[in-house]
Amino acid sequence: MFILSTESLPHYGVERVFDFAKKAGFDGVNIAVGPNLDTQSPKYLKQLEERYSLPIKAFSLVGKGEEERFEIFQRTVREFSGTTIIVNPPKMMAFKYKTWVTDVVPRLAQKYDLRACRRNLPSKNMLGIIPSRSENSLFTLKQEGLVCLDVTALALSNEEIMKSISFLGNTLGHVYLSNVQRGIPYALPQKGILPIESFLTKLATQIRFRGGFTLRVDAHQLDEADESHVLERLKDCRRFFDEYFTNNVPSLSTAKKEIKSEES
Repeated sequence: MFILSTESLPHYGVERVFDFAKKAGFDGVNIAVGPNLDTQSPKYLKQLEERYSLPIKAFSLVGKGEEERFEIFQRTVREFSGTTIIVNPPKMMAFKYKTWVTDVVPRLAQKYDLRACRRNLPSKNMLGIIPSRSENSLFTLKQEGLVCLDVTALALSNEEIMKSISFLGNTLGHVYLSNVQRGIPYALPQKGILPIESFLTKLATQIRFRGGFTLRVDAHQLDEADESHVLERLKDCRRFFDEYFTNNVPSLSTAKKEIKSEES
């Protein structure tokens, strides 16, 4: 499942993101709940799902202002049972938000049949030495439950993305896909210094990962000002994902044969 985050096209309306995702062959949309009121309206979002025959498969919180919007986020996502909700680790002094992530999110997920994942974010320090966010390491996130692995955020923390696969194991619940190109974070996954090809192939063939992938890139990488470029680049991302992940996933029949072989 390869879905498009509305954060990748922040200067377009939500409906336009659905339109691009549909034309580019994505499997769904990740709604980043933020100041845009359309992202906070369950009724409107359900209309878009029906209009474009494209499901909302995940919800996330826009990083800036998350402390002010987590209650809105909660009211929105509970109308979409079966989706994945992706929450950010709390900032050091965000006590109410931290309590919500720790105490409320697990109960919210259970009550409304949601799949909660905590996402790692790029490491930033206050005063040069104090982490701006607590509970942001993979070790800590893993202890709390399912993890949404942001590969660019991991690379910016000088950690290897290939090692993260075996480290997280079955706690890997979702992946934010992008790359780092010439020092620019959140580049297109097919362009950059990270071994995304090997990363996707390993997830498909060795781990047999069945969670979802969100394309979360910087808007400049899609050349937002030119609609034809946006669509072309999104289609390229889809083809790249299919080449290294979708086409490498063992078929059900192959998996059954392997199981029988192992049993014998």
